[in-house]
Amino acid sequence: MSKEILEQLFDSLVKVRLLKLFLRNPDDAFGLSEIAKRIKSDLSACRRQINKLESINLINSKIKNKKKKYSINHDFDFYNELKTLVLKSSPASKQKILKRLKDLGRINLAILSGIFVNTENARVDLLIVGDNIKQKKLSIFFKDLEAEIGKEIDYVVLSTQDFKYRYDMFDRFIRDVLEKPHEKLINKLKF
Repeated sequence: MSKEILEQLFDSLVKVRLLKLFLRNPDDAFGLSEIAKRIKSDLSACRRQINKLESINLINSKIKNKKKKYSINHDFDFYNELKTLVLKSSPASKQKILKRLKDLGRINLAILSGIFVNTENARVDLLIVGDNIKQKKLSIFFKDLEAEIGKEIDYVVLSTQDFKYRYDMFDRFIRDVLEKPHEKLINKLKF
């Protein structure tokens, strides 16, 4: 089954991304153009899906400073169930992440943590260790990943030499990442 569970339950990728955005950021309100930018969709598709979600009272809208802002309705009948479903579903396909990582350069270590393993208060969501990483592709990778997840991700990119130095020096950040729940997508360094 290659499609994500949420994409099978709901009728569009835009709606799934909207749900992830609002349910992963329950205390935030967004303008339409910000929503479209964050989920990487066009304004008309966003507006259409937001109107559908607003019609069932899942999304609220308010005018602030002459701009319409949208937020999740915490009083929606199935809010808790929907939030649990969205948060427990995989935030992004690990196979897609792995494939995209391999296109960035010579990646020697990629560790998923935080949001990817449903852990609160992690130091980082994604740690990438590698060399000759293409910065433009890296930037696009993170924007796409954040659009799919619905939330900004915390990430760190280190050179192999810098990582090995910090590991050998018992760097607290590196130790925290390796000691807390995580999943290694790429582990050429055998850590």
